[in-house]
Amino acid sequence: MNTIDRIAYSNALTGRSAAEKTALALGMLVAALALPPWPGGPVVLAVMLIATLGVARVPARTYFKLAWAPLTFLIVGIIPLLVSVDFGGQWLLSFQWAEGGVDLAIRVTLRSLAALSCLFFLSMTTPVPQVLRVMRRLHVPPVLTEVSLIIYRNIWMFVDTVRSIRAAQQARLGYRSLRTSYNSLGMLTASFFGQTLQRAKAMENGLQARNWQGEIKVLDEGAAATILGFTVVTGVLLLTVVVSLGTAWAM
Repeated sequence: MNTIDRIAYSNALTGRSAAEKTALALGMLVAALALPPWPGGPVVLAVMLIATLGVARVPARTYFKLAWAPLTFLIVGIIPLLVSVDFGGQWLLSFQWAEGGVDLAIRVTLRSLAALSCLFFLSMTTPVPQVLRVMRRLHVPPVLTEVSLIIYRNIWMFVDTVRSIRAAQQARLGYRSLRTSYNSLGMLTASFFGQTLQRAKAMENGLQARNWQGEIKVLDEGAAATILGFTVVTGVLLLTVVVSLGTAWAM
């Protein structure tokens, strides 16, 4: 079981309704996109961190460890917003600070962090089968739900495959120098794609052998939604909007 699934099945909110948690995550995501980046972004981020780390009791160390990948992607993505590139001149290329780039980068960062915290809350507090159940009740097209499940499962399967191949190469000193590293990386890539095609074919044959009708059955033991739960979610959303807009007007 991967880290995200393990946390989703063992946090303090696992027993709560997936519909309530999905409503909170999507509602806060809409707020993160609709409210002003300042102070809306930090308010949404703070609320979701409290919900994830405080209420759901997700380990902070694991949370921030998993957040490194999207944060790195965010940092790389905002660099072009800060720099303007001009062609020509003595050095063919010239770099300078983009006009309004700092303000734009700050707004994009605040919105992105707020949105990321919403998605992290949902993924770390709600198991995938329960999320699929909510999607089906919202009448999301079946092809989207099934493809989402297959992609999610295959991502972690591919990660495990790459880790096992790399561990075997390291045990044989496949990365002891730059030359051997390039060679090992090429072999890893070739082996990875080969195994990926084999597993995809095996999955297709298995589904056909079980007379697949377009829906993968999963075990869902999630709790039912309650009026109290949706009332709390609505209250949190309204409080977030009021605090964000009130702070913006006061400034």
